[in-house]
Amino acid sequence: MKNFHNTTDIKEIKHYFDNVKKPFVIKNAVNSRIDVSYLNNYFGDQHITFLNDESEQENLKLSDFIEKIDSGSKYRLRANTKIGNLIVDHIDTRYIQKIKNKKKHFLDYLLSYGKTSRQHTLFLSTKDCVFAKHAHITSGLIIQLHESKKWYLSKTRDDFWQVKYKRVIFPTPLYILDKKIKHENVVTLEPGDMLYIPAYWFHYTTSKNTNISYSHFFTEPMSYYLKNSFLMLAYQVITNSIYSFVLAIQQEPEENIFHKHDLIYKCNRIKNKEKRLEALEYFRSNDFS
Repeated sequence: MKNFHNTTDIKEIKHYFDNVKKPFVIKNAVNSRIDVSYLNNYFGDQHITFLNDESEQENLKLSDFIEKIDSGSKYRLRANTKIGNLIVDHIDTRYIQKIKNKKKHFLDYLLSYGKTSRQHTLFLSTKDCVFAKHAHITSGLIIQLHESKKWYLSKTRDDFWQVKYKRVIFPTPLYILDKKIKHENVVTLEPGDMLYIPAYWFHYTTSKNTNISYSHFFTEPMSYYLKNSFLMLAYQVITNSIYSFVLAIQQEPEENIFHKHDLIYKCNRIKNKEKRLEALEYFRSNDFS
């Protein structure tokens, strides 16, 4: 996987971003001053929805959430848009603006619909938090803000027909795939590093400590989807677009962060017992995330 540095000519990085459309890392892209104490000082009075050690939703003030973290509990903020939209003004995002095309695409307007834009999200994971291997319709430029996080990314684009549980996780903006370490690039992001993940590129993360990252999500030109992921886009448009739009109008992202019991219910509806148990174990082993 391609690695750049903050001393690399920005034209070289932008050329790779515009034309190659594969994941890359920029080492030391920004200087980050944000840690858990920083979040507490600036946003501690904000109420947030998070996942506890049982992968269940809880809602508390951020300061109370941080107290739980400090006690050693396994908790996480997953794509938190409330803090994400607040913290963006505290982050040096100049690299994002230099690399990313300024032109908005149609789906970008849907990402920005509502009280909080889905383009700005905060992730906070504690020790042993994991994710299922997934991909989504959006691309992301991710800045690691505090401590490190290990990323696993497919070495090449994955095929639509390899996707698992398309109906089990419906409706959702994600696709799920099996983890295959031999076919994945492993990257550890340190504070200040930036990672680009193109739309529909499969990835997952693991955490060995409490870490914080910011993700700027956006969509690619339609030509990208038609060339690289037509079947994934077509399936999603046909099965999911209307529901997702209605949900976006009815609820803010924080209100619809998680559906563990929905997921278990749908797994239990798989008629084949062996496949049903396999699906339940798959999602359980990935913290239902």
